[in-house]
Amino acid sequence: MHRTVKSFLQTLKFSVGYCRYYFNHNCDLRIALCSQIKPQEFQFTKCLGNSWNNTDSPGHTVPRRSFSCKDLLKSEQENWKVASARYMDTAERIKKKLKVMYNKYTFSMSSPAIRFGDCVYFEENGCIFRSKSDADEGSVEVLLSTEDLGFHDAIIQRIRISPDQKYMATSIKSSNSEESSCIVTKFEKLPMVEYIIPNVFSFEWATNDVLFYTSQKNLVCHKVLLATFTNRKYAELVYVEQDPRFFVDIYCTKDRRFLTINSNSKTSSEVWLVDCSNPFNSPILMQQRTKGVIYHVEHRNDELYILTTYGEPAEYKLMKTPVGSYGMENWQLVYTLKEKTKLIDLEMFRDHCVMFLKHYGHLYLNVISLVSHSVQSIKLPAWACAFESEPHPEYNASTCYFQLTSPVQPPKRFAYKLVENHLVEQEAPITINCHIVRLEAKSQDEILVPITVFYNANSKELHRKPLLVHVYGAYGIDLNMSFKAEKLMLIEDGWILAYCHVRGGGELGLSWHKDGCMHNKLKGLHDLKACIMLLHGLGFSQPKYTALTGSSAGGVLAGALCNADPDLIRAVVLQAPFVDVLNTVLDTDLPLTIEEQEEWGNPLADEKYMEYIKSYCPYHNIKPQAYPSVLITAYENDQRIPLIGLLRYVHKLRRAERDHARSMNKKGNLIPNIILNVQAGGSHCTPLWEDSLNEVTSHLAFLYKEFGLERE
Repeated sequence: MHRTVKSFLQTLKFSVGYCRYYFNHNCDLRIALCSQIKPQEFQFTKCLGNSWNNTDSPGHTVPRRSFSCKDLLKSEQENWKVASARYMDTAERIKKKLKVMYNKYTFSMSSPAIRFGDCVYFEENGCIFRSKSDADEGSVEVLLSTEDLGFHDAIIQRIRISPDQKYMATSIKSSNSEESSCIVTKFEKLPMVEYIIPNVFSFEWATNDVLFYTSQKNLVCHKVLLATFTNRKYAELVYVEQDPRFFVDIYCTKDRRFLTINSNSKTSSEVWLVDCSNPFNSPILMQQRTKGVIYHVEHRNDELYILTTYGEPAEYKLMKTPVGSYGMENWQLVYTLKEKTKLIDLEMFRDHCVMFLKHYGHLYLNVISLVSHSVQSIKLPAWACAFESEPHPEYNASTCYFQLTSPVQPPKRFAYKLVENHLVEQEAPITINCHIVRLEAKSQDEILVPITVFYNANSKELHRKPLLVHVYGAYGIDLNMSFKAEKLMLIEDGWILAYCHVRGGGELGLSWHKDGCMHNKLKGLHDLKACIMLLHGLGFSQPKYTALTGSSAGGVLAGALCNADPDLIRAVVLQAPFVDVLNTVLDTDLPLTIEEQEEWGNPLADEKYMEYIKSYCPYHNIKPQAYPSVLITAYENDQRIPLIGLLRYVHKLRRAERDHARSMNKKGNLIPNIILNVQAGGSHCTPLWEDSLNEVTSHLAFLYKEFGLERE
């Protein structure tokens, strides 16, 4: 079983980036794609319980007095009870509508079925099933049940089947934690759980009974081990990464010739090769890590194919080299992506390589013949904003299957015939009364920033319609443009949706990310302001009807805009936002502080970064002024966003607003609502569907109330 390059690209970013807000069957089982494996982001967590104390590190500008995290948390929980009661009726109406839409569009999407040999494997409701590919529909065998194993409210992240189909390895994670366990099941007369390995991130079968896996602790993954399950059962250490900036995972090439140990930072890679026919031999170094060179390895016909940033321009290229000639001085160019193009995914077949690309908001397939090196470029339908390759395509297959989707369009299946060079639409998209417009805003430095806009085709007087602006802008991660039922509901209700693809994200390739990280972070803020001003200037809503939403690292730009230009927006909804940047990156006790320096800079070593981060950090730039209303959702068990930072942020924001109100001393001024909803349990990962549904309805109810809208 294999994971595609998409997981490799995500792992490089070490970022959750965006959260999937609701349960999606198409995302629960990723035998090939593994898109539910959460790459790393931030360093986040301090335990609740003890008081937080100022460490007096250089540049720490938090208040001198101590905060009791428990007391602040209790106070916020009481505040939420009072605040949420005001939205209860609206929330119930929204929830009722969303349940209908979820059932219609989300739960109607079947779980992906994966063929392996003569069997088909699929997952439903926490169980893994197997059937013969030619068997009757009712002839299905239950291989594993998370409930039966005592893993309640668990998520199945990935499975791997051994080559002889006698073993299955499955990773299972609680919805309240980021730690996964690997369950090894043996198929005899009845499936039997043979082993449970705790704290596992990735794993692959090298042979029928040799499993390689990585051990994860406190969001850090530095060790690779192997385990055997027949004859003499044992485990041994294979590889240890010494550099704290790097994160290790493993991958098996599509033809099962090599298993690769991949050690990646945000700016460089190192790959070690394990020959699957001799898994106990020492791994062979492919190419020593080199600053600025990222690479990933596949294999075909005694040649290694390398997806890499090596050479100019500094975008992804496909290169190759014979087995045995490993160093990059031997790499030969096969194909280079054109400028401003985002590589989303890549699938290797026996004679073809299929690249899934995005260029200025439009999706393309580039199909490279590995025999003739000819390239076919296929532009995909204009309505499509995101796509997923289907799990575990057969290496010898002649058809590449994938799904296209958009925020308001459920996934639809397509097939590309590799030999015939022919695209087949297997399902027609649903008819939606929605227009999509792609715009470009001119930022402060004259750079054009893409915006994708959706609105109801029947809407009139768009300047009076509510507008929901989406932003992220970090780690080279794109905004999430996959389908969400709540987005379709908003369109039906006359809302305008705008997705601002600011620098720091990855929508226009690696250079787009580089131009918005480290000492360029403020460019993302300038981009966001330019996007909103262009939308208003073109008649898409106006400030008093405009809301801004962001999650995780998207909270940096959203919070910075609230400080710099609060008059552009009326309300803000943030999910687990990163708003206390400086204090977090200064805390070396947090597990990912060193890794994050390649995204934010190192203020511990460079005073310039100290001052630069301080210039945009949302927490450090709060001041007495009129702010928009803000709803923040946080998670008690979040290992990435320290809860104490969010508690301090909300406390300081309220105080600034009170100071502003007193200084104005005018009756009739609109007092913003500053609300923090701390979810008991929960983590920085995908929540369970019911929890997520409640969360989404509370967000929407907040916005409807803020804008004086009633949903009957």
